[in-house]
Amino acid sequence: MTEIAPVEQRRAGRPRSEDADRAIIEATLDLLADYGIAGTTIEGIAARAGVGKTTIYRRWKGLESLICDAVAELKGPLPALPGTSIRDDMLVLFEAAARSRESARNRKVYACFIGEMTRYPALDAQYRESVIKPRRALTQTALQRAVERGELRDDLDLDVMAEIVTAPTLHWMLHNPDRSPTREQLEQFLDGVLHGVAKR
Repeated sequence: MTEIAPVEQRRAGRPRSEDADRAIIEATLDLLADYGIAGTTIEGIAARAGVGKTTIYRRWKGLESLICDAVAELKGPLPALPGTSIRDDMLVLFEAAARSRESARNRKVYACFIGEMTRYPALDAQYRESVIKPRRALTQTALQRAVERGELRDDLDLDVMAEIVTAPTLHWMLHNPDRSPTREQLEQFLDGVLHGVAKR
């Protein structure tokens, strides 16, 4: 079975220093964890990363783009799904989401996003477009292929299903901000949903 591979996106422009990029990204995540969105500034990021503001502006359009890229890095790359079953595919996605919350700093970053994002509509829109949308598309691809394999009913609305199948895991992580779910819990969440939408 062919793996479901994510689409890779490249930024245009001249070659970049990986060390500088990493320092900037890490500084951004540190500030988000310590001070939230309101306390994260280009000046603060530059100072913590040990670079000039011009170095940041050569790489990112502005603070919103930098924050979105930093959180995307925190989430990690889109995983390649095995394509063997909907259960296998969704477990890969769920485990990737859980891994991104393993460190205390990362959990603080997510908590600040949940608490503050409504006050930053432009950032929220960019985050949804650049970070959430590609992951949602990968989930929908896995669901569509499951329908084609005969695992799921063919009358499902995949937009709605993408929300339903991920909801238990996201809800658990929202209400347990100090720890990540175990694989056994992820399997229980997934099996509970899939039992109701499997093709009979």
